Amino acid sequence: MLNLKSWKTGTAAFLALTITSSAVTPLITTAPALAQTRYPDSESYNRFVPSGTAIKVRYEKDKVLLMPDEKVPLTLTVAEDVVGNDRRVLIPRGSEIKGELRPAYRGTQFVGKELTLYRDLGNTQVRPYYINVTSNVVTRTEEVKKGANTTSILTGTAIGAGAAAALAALTGNRSISALEVIGGAGLGTIGGWLLNRKTVKMVAVYPEQDLAVKLRSDLALR
Repeated sequence: MLNLKSWKTGTAAFLALTITSSAVTPLITTAPALAQTRYPDSESYNRFVPSGTAIKVRYEKDKVLLMPDEKVPLTLTVAEDVVGNDRRVLIPRGSEIKGELRPAYRGTQFVGKELTLYRDLGNTQVRPYYINVTSNVVTRTEEVKKGANTTSILTGTAIGAGAAAALAALTGNRSISALEVIGGAGLGTIGGWLLNRKTVKMVAVYPEQDLAVKLRSDLALR
C-alpha cells in the first residue's frame, strides 16, 4: 500500500513515501503468487525472493509411483508467475525446478536444487540458479498385487526405476521398461527382496495436489 503525504514550509515542498508490505500470497489462489518485498539492498530490488514464498508447480504426468526407499529425479514446471509487491515478475511461469523425490519420514518429499528462469522473449532460458525448495512429505501408498493389470496402474503415470522393476517382477510384464521410467535403479537391486512376495506397497505422488513447494532460504536472482 502506498501513501503519499506532502507538506510545504515556505516555498519548499517535500514529499514522503510510506510503504507497507503485504503477506505472501497463499499457494492455492487464482492470482499470481506474491513474494513479500524484503530486499537486502537497493541493487537487488525486484530480484530478491524471500524464504517462505510459495511456488505453484505442475508436472507432465498425473501420478508418480516409486518405492519407499527410492530416490527419483524430477523436473517441475512453475505454473504461475511469482511476482513482487510492485507486480513485477520475479519467477516467470514456465520456469523449471530440478530436484528429486527422496525418502523422508515414512514417505517421500520433493527437494528442488536448481531453477532455470524462462523468458517469453525468443523462448529462451537463462543460466540456472541454486534454489532451496521442498514440498510436504507424501505418505500415500498404493498396494500392487501379483498379476495386477499394469495398464490400469500405469495410465498417466511416471514410475521410478525401482518401482518399475518391482512391478515387472510381480506382474511378469517386462515391457514396463519401455514406459515412462525415471531414475537409475533396476531389478538387480531389488530382485532378491521380491522373492516370494505377492504384494508390494509403493508411494503414490499426485504432483498437482502433493508437490506444493516453498522456498526454504532467500533466493537472490542477480
